[in-house]
Amino acid sequence: MANYSFKASATALGLFALVFPLFISLGFWQLQRADEKTALNSQREARSGEPPVMLKDVLDEIPEGLRYRQVSMQGQYEPRQFLLDNQLAGQSVGYHVLTPFRLLGSDRAVLVNRGWVPQGANRQLLPDIHELPAGVMRVTGRVDLFHRVGFRLEGAEIPAAGWPALVQLPDADRIAERLGYPVLPYQVLLDPAAAEGYSRIWHVVPLDPGKNLGYALQWFLFAGIAAFFFIRHGLNRQPDIPFQS
Repeated sequence: MANYSFKASATALGLFALVFPLFISLGFWQLQRADEKTALNSQREARSGEPPVMLKDVLDEIPEGLRYRQVSMQGQYEPRQFLLDNQLAGQSVGYHVLTPFRLLGSDRAVLVNRGWVPQGANRQLLPDIHELPAGVMRVTGRVDLFHRVGFRLEGAEIPAAGWPALVQLPDADRIAERLGYPVLPYQVLLDPAAAEGYSRIWHVVPLDPGKNLGYALQWFLFAGIAAFFFIRHGLNRQPDIPFQS
């Protein structure tokens, strides 16, 4: 039988030590992302049928713990409003109207997403936002986190001058600075039946963990290929030694 020995070069060893753990860690990271999406889908489904809770009773919960929860709140709309830019409804471009709602018995406010309005022919002319109901009222809706992007332009979270204030990326701290009072780090999507809103078709798109599972398999396959070529590179066949009697 042939004799084999294994001796990898320093370059091959260093390269393998770099890429193999990287591929494995990326694979497990994708598995974690798949688990997170599965958990979010389950959380969303479980909370869709729950009765609303009073927002004032859960103000100290973390945003992730409140996500998708139906809430009811008492307070008053603030006339100074924000327009979230570059929002699509079908094939049309427009804005989401974010209105601060001052919570009764609290120094904090929450941004109520009152729905979508079209952009119009001239971007320099912002849409006319109608008058809000005066006085204390009750509002119901669903808690959701602000949309986040992987890459954002510098200053995208800073509201523009004037009212309504145009903003590219909502940030509770920046909006609080502009308003002069604390703002909760999430939004409430206004109930579609409420009269004080605009177009509200809150699509609930299930997250797809299958894509992450596919990516995980891909990274583990890359790790296997790296291991195969590393072993193949370092495995050497020794010449047969003639048997001497």
